[in-house]
Amino acid sequence: MPVAFPSCRRNPARGDGGEAHVLGKRHESSGARHANQTYGLAAVARAADCSVIASGCATLPLDSSSTLTISLAAVSGAPAGACDPGTVCTDAICLPSADGGGSGTGCALALVGSGPLADPLSPSGTLLSPPSIVATSSGFLIAYREAASGGGGGRLTTIALDSSGGAAQPIFQTLTAACSAADGLGLVFPGNTGTLALATPPCNGGSGDVTVFSVTGAGQLSMLSSSPGAVTLASTHALASTPGGLLLAYTNPATSRAYVAAIKNGAVAMTPTPVAFGGLGTEASGMVLGSSLGTSFIATGKTSADAGGAMSVTVASEAPDASLGPVPAADVVPATWASAGAVDARVIVATSGPTSGTAVSWLAFDIGTERPATTGSFTPQGSGNVSFAAVALNQDHAFFAAEVGQSLSLVAFDKASTLPVKLREVPFQTLPTVPVGALQDGLVAVAASNTRVAVVWGTEASLQPNDAVGGYAVFACTP
Repeated sequence: MPVAFPSCRRNPARGDGGEAHVLGKRHESSGARHANQTYGLAAVARAADCSVIASGCATLPLDSSSTLTISLAAVSGAPAGACDPGTVCTDAICLPSADGGGSGTGCALALVGSGPLADPLSPSGTLLSPPSIVATSSGFLIAYREAASGGGGGRLTTIALDSSGGAAQPIFQTLTAACSAADGLGLVFPGNTGTLALATPPCNGGSGDVTVFSVTGAGQLSMLSSSPGAVTLASTHALASTPGGLLLAYTNPATSRAYVAAIKNGAVAMTPTPVAFGGLGTEASGMVLGSSLGTSFIATGKTSADAGGAMSVTVASEAPDASLGPVPAADVVPATWASAGAVDARVIVATSGPTSGTAVSWLAFDIGTERPATTGSFTPQGSGNVSFAAVALNQDHAFFAAEVGQSLSLVAFDKASTLPVKLREVPFQTLPTVPVGALQDGLVAVAASNTRVAVVWGTEASLQPNDAVGGYAVFACTP
């Protein structure tokens, strides 16, 4: 199916998913094309094995009365791009075989599918939150929020993905009191139904609140509660499903401290006395992670020894039988950003290290211990510094989705529960069918199931006219 390109380019014939994708900036917004502009469009015809048998490209003016025609010419030589062994051609996309073999075996990270997120909220400029993504019983669920940069409210968007990388129609929830999208949102899906939490800053006459939704695997939302509170949520892991129930981590700008509160009967119990954690002196963000064997608390901020733009990260954890009380002592490491993932007794924290650079540092903790069991670092492929790296753990694998320069790289580690070792890496610049564009601001998230890994990203925090919101990619990973 032809898709509008900013310039007329033909991708080489490939068997790794998709026929045509927007490259760089998109010239669409709010579902409507801008009239009287010239577009480059490309199309290919594929055989039953997904090999390309014909292609065409045309530069055409586009208006409401245009009839778009692209002539396809047979490719010279033998058709290329047939599906690799272990994959099948389904709707012109090479997907892993239904039995999970072939391209996914050994966590090969074969591309299953990819695509763009929804069109932006406002054609004149949109403020975008960091996206969240979780695994569900049928695939994955993406959530993010937007605010119109000129005012006028905002919206919450959910998009369900199936295991083949196909995206359902986006579902939009209007947010009337929205003047910023800088905060992240909390999203967990521990069973057949998930929970989503977001914080609205004081604006448009409001005093700020925390809203909790129930969400289905299809992305349908039902509001459970809205509690007053001028708080902020971290870009990742603001909400966790723990052995003791749902916990929400947040920071209070008035006190510059990180806190954790339980969600009971769909409402956040922030009173009478919230539980503080971090102990850095000034906390910028608070995260909470849950697994079957415990709960972990991570804060970023400044200690009295931090100077300039330096920040510190503190990690604490407790066993599953502990009640929500004082958070235990924690280790402190220097960093400019941090994220984390947890499974069973293992927590892996990704950081920049003392300064931002081309490497990702990681620390592996065990539940109930103050010091990391092992540490390491790696330099993902790409040109530029690492803006952010999100982490997801599943079984004995750890997955890092790193924004490197203006692109992305997915890095898989094996033996995550003991001594992690790098397994393989997929730089997104080697995937021409994935609509990455030119990224900034580190808006990236990753999630994993037993057979799939999904990455979602936002283009930038303040979208300009004609900027794409972002995109997603799904990869195969079986033991």
